[in-house]
Amino acid sequence: MSIRTFVARAALLAAVAALTACAGAPTSVANDVNQSDCADVRTLRAGQLYGTWELELTALNQRGQLTLRQHPEFSESLRGEFRYGDQRSIASGDVEAGEFNLDESLDGKSLHAFWSGKLTPSACGAEIRGTWQTLAQPGKPAQESPFVLRRGGH
Repeated sequence: MSIRTFVARAALLAAVAALTACAGAPTSVANDVNQSDCADVRTLRAGQLYGTWELELTALNQRGQLTLRQHPEFSESLRGEFRYGDQRSIASGDVEAGEFNLDESLDGKSLHAFWSGKLTPSACGAEIRGTWQTLAQPGKPAQESPFVLRRGGH
């Protein structure tokens, strides 16, 4: 075997070895995280949901934000503000055993809509999916849409 053939084969073997090593490596950090690395979403408390969430009402093709903080009267409950479309409203509710429930009010007194959902286990507490339902008003039928809330920055 000539030296040239030996060098060519050695280079080919090195390239194959490098490709084989890369094939098993994760393509991103996100792929390296699995559900077992997450806290059980059924144990998350209201305080762990404080902050800004990006919201999507999928059937209405609307996007906006929800900001959550501690309820001023009930320390284990949530209070916040919705902003979507031209809508600004008040949110009040709870999270318990992975179940997420908020009431939405336009005036702070009367109920406008319900947000009922579940924390997505694979999202490690950074996503909530469920259904948004308005109450029927005189001259305006009730509306319903699936929703997705994603923690800001995810």
